Amino acid sequence: MQNLTKQFGSVRAVDDLTFDVSPGVVTGFLGPNGAGKSTTMRMMLGLDTPTSGGVTIDGKRYAELDHPLRQVGALLDARWVHPNRSARSHLRWMAAANRIPTRRVDEVLEIVGLTSVAGKRAGGFSLGMSQRLGLAGAMLGDPHTLLFDEPVNGLDPEGIVWIRSFMRHLAAEGRTVLVSSHLLTEMSRTADHLVVIGQGKLIADSSVEEFTARARSSVRVRSPRLPEVERALGAAGLAPTPGTTADGRTFLTVPDVTTDQVGDIVGAAGLPLHELVGDSASLEEVFMSLTAQSVQYHGGMTLQPGGAQQIPGADPTAGGPR
Repeated sequence: MQNLTKQFGSVRAVDDLTFDVSPGVVTGFLGPNGAGKSTTMRMMLGLDTPTSGGVTIDGKRYAELDHPLRQVGALLDARWVHPNRSARSHLRWMAAANRIPTRRVDEVLEIVGLTSVAGKRAGGFSLGMSQRLGLAGAMLGDPHTLLFDEPVNGLDPEGIVWIRSFMRHLAAEGRTVLVSSHLLTEMSRTADHLVVIGQGKLIADSSVEEFTARARSSVRVRSPRLPEVERALGAAGLAPTPGTTADGRTFLTVPDVTTDQVGDIVGAAGLPLHELVGDSASLEEVFMSLTAQSVQYHGGMTLQPGGAQQIPGADPTAGGPR
């Protein structure tokens, strides 16, 4: 996409957004609520018209594709299925509308694990089952490009692990896979590349490793000759901080450094090590840090130590109801 912009009245939901989604990898599409992810995906599929800029898939706008469902599969809303249609009937009319052989219906039902309920009304499905039916619809035309908006919503742990493997398998086949999600821990296990937006603007476009490397990291060191280790690290221009574990063992925390650097320094001094552990920030921590200024809605309740809750405007020293 190039310079993609969408204006709703006075609100700019997507603001001059430019990025590419490559085949062969799972690209995670991240951002706080209201960041513009769903609007962006809708414009990719021609469901919303850009105010300016545009999106192409294989060099064409979605409306220009000869066989859209065979080229692009999408799951944006798992509940859009008519509730009185069975899973099989729903997929059959999609297949007929796109000149896809009927046999493909049973193939995708088997892929997503819905064969046993293929004849049941979609209106009686749980959210997790609806997500699987939506995935079946996305895969119906065996497309090269796939767009998934929050695909793990409503899935149990087994289902989440399954869809993680499923998306990685699709990417391994050389397909282009873009998936948005609020489950950052899951994204860290699923995505190879990340596109992060906030208030409609691009914040990051990088690999997961490059993204998490933006955060400061530290190293924890234990040694039977800890004071000497501390002096050696200090002489190298580092700033180790002493600490003590719950069971009374002492250690050093060395900020803004890698385990390799600490190991080389301590090794050169001829000192023994009992522990050398790096502590890098998680995807969630880096995401929260980079998008802090882009969050549209903030909670009004702050959790206090010990579990007490502070309500804005309340006097914490005041007594109870009078």
